[in-house]
Amino acid sequence: MPLDYTNEEVAVIRRAIAPPPPKPPELVIDGMRPSAGMPVPDHMLPFWKLSDLEMPLFLRLTTDPVVKTLSHYAFFPEVYSRLSSGQKVPNLGFSGRARGTVAVLTFEDRTIVIKPLQSQREDEIARIAGDIGVGPSQLETLPGYLTEEFVSGMFFTELPEERLTEDFLNEVGSEVGYMLRRLHQEGIYYNDVTFSDPMGRSHILVALNGRCRLIDFGISLNLDQHPNLGREEVHNFVRTLPMYRVFLGMAEDQNHVDRFLDEYAQKLAASEQSEITSRDLQFAEQGIKMAMLTMGEKIGEPVKRGFLNGYYG
Repeated sequence: MPLDYTNEEVAVIRRAIAPPPPKPPELVIDGMRPSAGMPVPDHMLPFWKLSDLEMPLFLRLTTDPVVKTLSHYAFFPEVYSRLSSGQKVPNLGFSGRARGTVAVLTFEDRTIVIKPLQSQREDEIARIAGDIGVGPSQLETLPGYLTEEFVSGMFFTELPEERLTEDFLNEVGSEVGYMLRRLHQEGIYYNDVTFSDPMGRSHILVALNGRCRLIDFGISLNLDQHPNLGREEVHNFVRTLPMYRVFLGMAEDQNHVDRFLDEYAQKLAASEQSEITSRDLQFAEQGIKMAMLTMGEKIGEPVKRGFLNGYYG
């Protein structure tokens, strides 16, 4: 019977796959091969930690048809509970840009997304954003990953020409402005609000009725501990600065980078929270200008007007 594992075995499997394990050493991969010269099935690589002390369990996983289809995603709480209750095996697809592999699992009644954390506090920030309706609702997950609802819609920069009416654009701008205001009220600096970046990408998903949601909080900051921001938070802040990318190209070594981050940590500590979050408004303004390059100048005024109304109320 597929997925016929005891609670103890499921716990062992989950400890092996989460947080995301590093790539297995070549010697371990050799030991995982079904026979000499045969490659290790791709779906079994995430379970490599079981191949030594838990070899009988590892071998059972290799023949499980559900595991062959879903790999380690079968053991995430939201997936495992549905399969255990008799639901059909979902369709599994993948997407992803900067963060790496993002799994999209489509059940008959719901689609969910599973993706690795980009930062230590992303799960906290994503939960806050989901609770206030700005981001996807967060679901039970495993350490090192987010499991969340799939948000349908189109990226702002992919909206078809017929949708670019003044009223619709004004509504989108108002939605994004309101979302930023709610995040700032919760002490969250999004750090990535892009109607469009130079590559034409956006993190704003727009539904047909104009409702919007943000989908990625990997480099966002929770300012609840300001002015005592950690190194990762300082790095997330500066990595969106154009001058930082130039600096990295000129840095002599890691010590040079570390000194820069230490100096910037002091600068952020001396800044008011409102000064930090105001950069989101600058990103929005820049994103509107970049979107105008590909979507036409006509979008600029209604989006900006709506955004300012949504943010300042």
